[in-house]
Amino acid sequence: MTSRLAKAARDPALGPVRDAFTEAYATGSFLYPKVAVYRGTGASHSWIWFADLLERFALYDTEFIDEGALDRGLDDYDVLFFGGGDTYATARALGVDGAAQIERAVNSGAFYWGSCAGAYMVLSEVDIDPFTLFNGVPGDMENVMPDPPEPRCMAHKYLAEYGVAQVFNPVYGEVRLETDEGAELGAPLYGGPIMCAGEGSRVVARYSGKAGRAAFPWEPSEAMDFIRGSAAVLSSPLGEGVMYAAGPHLEHPMFPIANAMIGNEVLAHCKARAPREAVHSVCLTGDPVKEKLCRDIKREMSNARIAAFGLEKMPVTWTSGVKVWEPAKVSMFLETAWRRLPLLTSLSGGAPEPELEAIARGYAGVTVMVKSVVRLAMRGEDSRAEALTLLDTLKELTARFLSLYFRLLLDDMPGTCS
Repeated sequence: MTSRLAKAARDPALGPVRDAFTEAYATGSFLYPKVAVYRGTGASHSWIWFADLLERFALYDTEFIDEGALDRGLDDYDVLFFGGGDTYATARALGVDGAAQIERAVNSGAFYWGSCAGAYMVLSEVDIDPFTLFNGVPGDMENVMPDPPEPRCMAHKYLAEYGVAQVFNPVYGEVRLETDEGAELGAPLYGGPIMCAGEGSRVVARYSGKAGRAAFPWEPSEAMDFIRGSAAVLSSPLGEGVMYAAGPHLEHPMFPIANAMIGNEVLAHCKARAPREAVHSVCLTGDPVKEKLCRDIKREMSNARIAAFGLEKMPVTWTSGVKVWEPAKVSMFLETAWRRLPLLTSLSGGAPEPELEAIARGYAGVTVMVKSVVRLAMRGEDSRAEALTLLDTLKELTARFLSLYFRLLLDDMPGTCS
């Protein structure tokens, strides 16, 4: 873990939420939630930030799901997280059944948090297909017009089609927010909505009109004037549950105060819900065979990281729908698992051998795929198909790694040994 990331993870703002959920698991004093993080079709790399968020709050009963989870339903989940990416692709992949399952889960008491694409998807006034199926948060977006001005920079991140109009991003990077309680915090805005509330919505936070480290496709003062006072985070009750739409990525791991804001909203919701009986597991012990398999994973993952470092030097990007991918995103997926590998190794006694073997094979395959993309890029050939296959493979493999990792952390929670 990098020093900056480690420092953010130790921020004292995170402690009260973590302590509360740890106690809830041990004592059953209130609901210790079962969480789903969407990482399926349309999802960008940003879903991995929810893994950091949940680990910081000791919320280990977590699954990283794709649209295939609809086959078994979403009713068992207490918290649903949908992050950034290609909103069109996600909405189409979920379809009528997915929209209905999200609505039913929230009506029955679930907590939904959508960041960026996950926020666009559920705004009630976003009224073109395929978004008309998803309308849980009364509100609309203000960053849309038929003919936006030409960008000063970052043209590839500036626009996305919206019917006959365009969604545009006047600022890209850290913005400052003011909560409904008067607190100020920062969070990164990477193409998420600038919103206005509809009837029944609560404005949880507004854009204050200040920026930190950010790029400005518009002239900076005009960009800040445009977003100042608009809603950054909206929430609305739905049945027994609640839905949130957040333009910025408050889950980003380098913004612990913003993380704490999400954590406190989840905590308040769970405290009002009846607890379920915890499923206790056996104590974890060391296993030489499994420790060797973890060393195999480390070797294959290290090879993939070295290859990915070479890819980062290539001046290429790849477009999938409205989402633009850069080579650095390959390394981000790999680093997400790499920095968790020591702890997974220490807990590996509870891991099934076939699962560890499959993860090792997966990272060996990733190395081959990265090298293939590098060769194509060096020759100046089209690498889009191979790169998108690589990224899809990394999403699947990272989800598999994190699912195992979180399962082992849950087994190791205080009071879980039988």
